Order: sequence, then C-alpha cells, then structure tokens
Amino acid sequence: MTWEGTNGAFAFSSQDNSGKAIDIYKYAGRDSIIKECEASLRRMRTDYIDLYQIHWPDATTPIEETFEAVLRLKEQGKIREAGVCNYNVEQMKQADAVVKLVSNQVPFSMVERTIEKELVPYCIENNKSILAYSPLQRGILTGKIKPGHKFEAGDHRPNTPFYQPDNIARINAFLSLIKPLAESKNATLAQLVIRWTIERPGITVALVGARNAGQAEQNAAAINVKLTQEEIDFINKHLYALQLV
Repeated sequence: MTWEGTNGAFAFSSQDNSGKAIDIYKYAGRDSIIKECEASLRRMRTDYIDLYQIHWPDATTPIEETFEAVLRLKEQGKIREAGVCNYNVEQMKQADAVVKLVSNQVPFSMVERTIEKELVPYCIENNKSILAYSPLQRGILTGKIKPGHKFEAGDHRPNTPFYQPDNIARINAFLSLIKPLAESKNATLAQLVIRWTIERPGITVALVGARNAGQAEQNAAAINVKLTQEEIDFINKHLYALQLV
C-alpha cells in the first residue's frame, strides 16, 4: 500500500518525535497539491497512491480549493482515497463536502485524549478511520523518561506540559501501576500502551516512531499483546485517576 501526505510549499518550524526542531512545509494551494502528488508518484515509481492525506489545514487557502485539487487527482486515478491530518470536525466536514474523506491522522495518547470529545464520535458515526500519531507521547509513555532526566540541547520536550517535572513524576507513578500487567504478558510498557491505543474506540491505526529497526520490530510486536475487557478497565481506572498539572 502506498501512503503519502503533502504539506505544500512554504516553510515553518516544528519538532520531530525526539523534540528537535525541524523545518516542514504548509501550503495547500491547488497547484501545489497537484505538483506534489505528481512528484510523489515519480519518487515512488508508481501509477497511483492508495491514500493521499493533506497534512495540515492551511489558513491561507480555502478548504474547497484544496480538495477540488484532491478530487481532480482521484478522478484521474492518481490517488485511490483521500484523507487529512490534524483537521478538526468542521474542517473535515468542509473537505468531505468536496471529496469523500476516509481518514484523519491526529495526535492521540493515553495522556492526550482531546480528540475523544468531538473528533472520535464524528469519525465513528461517519465511518472515518483515525490514524493516531505520537501514541507514546514522544517517549514518556515508554517508562524510560524518569524524574531528573537530562535532555540534550535543542530538545523541546521539556517545554511541553507532559515533560514538566511534576508531570514526569505523575506519569511514571501511573506507569508503575500498569507495568506488572505488561510483565505478565511478557511485553514492554511501550507495547502495552500501543495495544491499549489500538483497542481504544475509534482508533484504527497507531503510528509509532522508531529510531532503528529493532525499535520498529518491538513496536510491531504490540499486535501480539492481547487485552481482555477487564484488563482494559484496569488500565483505564488508573489512567482516569491520573491528574496532570
């Protein structure tokens, strides 16, 4: 399956999974959408892309213009299905009025469940897939980030709410409560967290970053972790008691 996202053609600053600043692009004008799709087809040496996602909403371009270009690509057979990333419900509705969307790629983790208020119910009701990225919340849900952790220069994670010292301590206390469950299944904390994510209502895919092949293989092995409803309830009981500052 070919899967591609597009940002368009002007730069702004963001961060990767390790917290380091990177430059990415955010422009969804008609010409840029078509140009980038055709460039992707050439790079991948394929005739079509199975799922083509617009990676960010672009305030400088009407949503209708963006997705008229996506519809054109679909009519030409260059893409099979259309999706979005980081769109809210209203933005999805506007895009869906032009071309049917099948997916939305959004941040979601045990400690970042904002999408469950509106986006998840909308996607369930309208049969849209949710591709959850950062399910390990940039590493903190692996249990490897302990209080007093020394971050490298340029790492932006200490500037985010989840990496404040009090929250690191509270998240680790929560993880210590569910770690025995992971161990009973011969799984890592990360694998247990990934499996919980996949089991969450409305979540179709968990997109997990990896620094090397070994981490990718470990992450993929989360599919072998089986959770009963009682075990999910056990995790949720402790998770819902977790209060971050």
